Amino acid sequence: MARLASLLLGAGLALALLLLPAARGRELAPGEHGLMTVVLLAVCALFVHGSGFRFHAGWARGAFSPWVLWPAAVVSAALFFAY
Repeated sequence: MARLASLLLGAGLALALLLLPAARGRELAPGEHGLMTVVLLAVCALFVHGSGFRFHAGWARGAFSPWVLWPAAVVSAALFFAY
């Protein structure tokens, strides 16, 4: 169930990144590019977790756990879209 939630959250953020900045009708400011990088990394990590990939290294399992990914994705997206 957590993998499906990660996949859906990643897909939703990817769609939002595709549509919302263009809907604002202006180009991204330089500060927004840095925040967008963080959001894109979170989206990629959500897709990795959601696809079912399992890491052998303990540090990678911890970094790609939903307890880390979901808050990081939500906070970074909130910062990006509030900017």
